[in-house]
Amino acid sequence: MLVKLLKYDLKYMTRNMIVFYLLAIFFSITTRILNNIDQSIMVNILSRISFGCMIAMIANIVINTMMRSWIRFRDSLYKDESYLTHTLPVSKNDLYNSKFLLTLLFYIVGFIVILFSLFIAFYSKDNWSLLTNYIKNITIGLNMSTIFFVTMFLLVVFLEIFNAIQCGFYGIILGYKKNNGRAAFSVLFGFIFYILSQALVLLLMFIYGLFDSSIMELFKSSTVSVDANAFKLLLVISSLLYIAIIFIMSILCKKSLNKGVNVE
Repeated sequence: MLVKLLKYDLKYMTRNMIVFYLLAIFFSITTRILNNIDQSIMVNILSRISFGCMIAMIANIVINTMMRSWIRFRDSLYKDESYLTHTLPVSKNDLYNSKFLLTLLFYIVGFIVILFSLFIAFYSKDNWSLLTNYIKNITIGLNMSTIFFVTMFLLVVFLEIFNAIQCGFYGIILGYKKNNGRAAFSVLFGFIFYILSQALVLLLMFIYGLFDSSIMELFKSSTVSVDANAFKLLLVISSLLYIAIIFIMSILCKKSLNKGVNVE
């Protein structure tokens, strides 16, 4: 049944997100073409417009994946559609897991489309060399491999965004337990739990720093120089903490859902 729920949710998200994926790729192609034409004033203007549209579509992929995930979660569990949803022979855990997996899948797809669009628009041997040399200069200074740095950086960004989405889920669950002002309470609770989750990461890093002087130095030092091993450790620990917080938050969401749902 979870597969069937996910299939239905996928149709909803695909219908709403496909236009942004296609437009991002389209404008990346036009940007590429215009950048390779002899630059006149008009071509330069069109190239800048195309580039601006591509960036706008990339931003829309990130923002709309987040917004559509929240809207889908709310509509299927609390709005008119919820009357059908809650008659299905599925557990509240499966309902939540479907939304969780849906969001995870579409953020992965969104990241791939964004990277693919940037690749189409700007890839060349010279640009690739500039980018890799720039990253290498950073990683050499930090004494770590380029693959590790890029992977961990993207992972931390991905987990932080996904954590924000799940905080929104929890905010909706708690907000719709109220009798009035449900939307406002949903936003308020989601924001509060996002701030608390960020503070928890910092607090746990600080506690870890009490046992590791290199990490504690990151809290104390005001200089730009960073200990390479401390920075590696910071990336790994922060990723693990975000994963743990996301896992714990999903348990809290399911427990709250299983206590009952007040549909509109």
